[in-house]
Amino acid sequence: MAEHIDQATIQSTMRLIQDRDWFPLLKYMEQPDTIQRRLLSTILSSQRDTQFGRRYRFASIRSYEEFVQAVPVFEYEDLRQDIEGQEQSGELLLNAEQPVHYVQTSGTTGKPKYVPLIQSAIDWIGQYQRLFSYAQWVGVPGIYDGQVLVIAGQPVEGRLSGGAPYGSMSGLMNEGLPQAIRGKSVLPDGILRVADYRFKYLRMAACALAGGTLSVLATPNPSTLLKLLDVIRSEFPLLVEALAVGPGHPILSQGAAWTEPIPIQSDRLAYLRTLLGTPSILTLAVLWPELRAVITWTGGNCGALIPKLRTLVQNDTAVIEMGYLSSECLGSLNVDVHENRCIPTFQEHVFEFIEVADGDDQMTAPILLGDLQQGKKYQVCVTTRSGLYRYAMNDIVEVTGWFNRVPTIRFVQKGKGVTNITGEKLYEHQVVEAVEAALRASGFACEFYVMLADVHTAGYTLYLEHAAVPSSFSCEVDEQLARMNIEYKAKRESGRLQPLRTVPLRPDTADAYRAHCVAKGQRDAQFKLIRLQYGQDCSFDFSQHIRERA
Repeated sequence: MAEHIDQATIQSTMRLIQDRDWFPLLKYMEQPDTIQRRLLSTILSSQRDTQFGRRYRFASIRSYEEFVQAVPVFEYEDLRQDIEGQEQSGELLLNAEQPVHYVQTSGTTGKPKYVPLIQSAIDWIGQYQRLFSYAQWVGVPGIYDGQVLVIAGQPVEGRLSGGAPYGSMSGLMNEGLPQAIRGKSVLPDGILRVADYRFKYLRMAACALAGGTLSVLATPNPSTLLKLLDVIRSEFPLLVEALAVGPGHPILSQGAAWTEPIPIQSDRLAYLRTLLGTPSILTLAVLWPELRAVITWTGGNCGALIPKLRTLVQNDTAVIEMGYLSSECLGSLNVDVHENRCIPTFQEHVFEFIEVADGDDQMTAPILLGDLQQGKKYQVCVTTRSGLYRYAMNDIVEVTGWFNRVPTIRFVQKGKGVTNITGEKLYEHQVVEAVEAALRASGFACEFYVMLADVHTAGYTLYLEHAAVPSSFSCEVDEQLARMNIEYKAKRESGRLQPLRTVPLRPDTADAYRAHCVAKGQRDAQFKLIRLQYGQDCSFDFSQHIRERA
């Protein structure tokens, strides 16, 4: 449980980070393109004697331009054989040093992906967390005055056949936090390993409720926090009773991976008791009056949840963007938490950007950081120290401005959040914007919705978890999409696309969908809802959750 960490310890930690990590980063920002080219040269030199390096003549490459000519763009399946072969044999196929850890994530073929990390990449995660923590400490006074609640995956979830551990990136990030911050955690070791979904959330809720001085909530997906609050609201009397009874209470003992009691101050327990019988008033602000910040994803389709999240916290509680993060790399660092300005991690990864041009099938040439233009969207490729070369991230980012001489970016959507039945090229962010606009116009709220494209019927179906979808809603969304996407409008007007259908869903659908995705390999703490998909790619059976229209 949370240890006592005085403010002098936090301050001394942050001053050390300032000198050791922050000031050098500011220096690097003066010449980001030079740093990128120097980093590429370092990576190629260190990996030139691997089988992969010999195959693509790393030793003879002298510039980024030669690198692009010599090395094609890769996806994970192109590298799987080398990744798995090196882990099993120890032969230097992809990396000049043996990876010490792998990040597991779901793959496009159904087989999990195991992204290799060499030791320096593990060390970098710690440096990244130091830099991000410092930016938070500078930007939000008092952010670490109280306890912290971090909901993440597990750093180690198993071992590969060669013996190396694998786990989640969020778990590694949690481990990489400065000890002065980790020591403030309200969650005991082992709680996130609890397999039972219900009991895990009940125990996390109990630990969180006991933390009367909680000042930070952090988890990648804001839906995790909303789910936690739903559990607290629905089980509040049981949770307060459990905290009063202690370890003997069933929700604190059944199948637990830990045996520590949950300490709670008598005045905190008394305060919680005053809230009994009023579940509707239980917000993050009411439960944790000292909450200074919520750190989570605010971009992509997570952005649809942020307005609701903001209604649950005080006006002066910061909602901090966690950054463009993935299993392959920590792609951006939030250096200005007031404005949520995030820079690419140019000192650790070599980035290439390919402009996204709506309605244009022509692939543009990749460019480097210095050539990015504000307001434009780009696909991302990365080259890492751990054996990913010109790796297609299948992500779209937008350039939002500049911090010193480095462009700032925000995550827009996964590249696979694009559908194209008959040339309309519909993007996930367009669907989100259209649905949110239609919701505002219709005067009702809906957090869970997914649109599926059916290439056989040449139409789209929008599934929404809501009781009373008005008959005009389909037309409103359809009109919004036509305003945003001229090709969509043309295909609808010509009859090549059928009218949009809307289907109301029962109130349990969001939880069922999430559980389904977790069972298929997504991690609960890193769950990502893809709101636009092809019907044939979606394995969830929405027909079992349709609500009968009144």
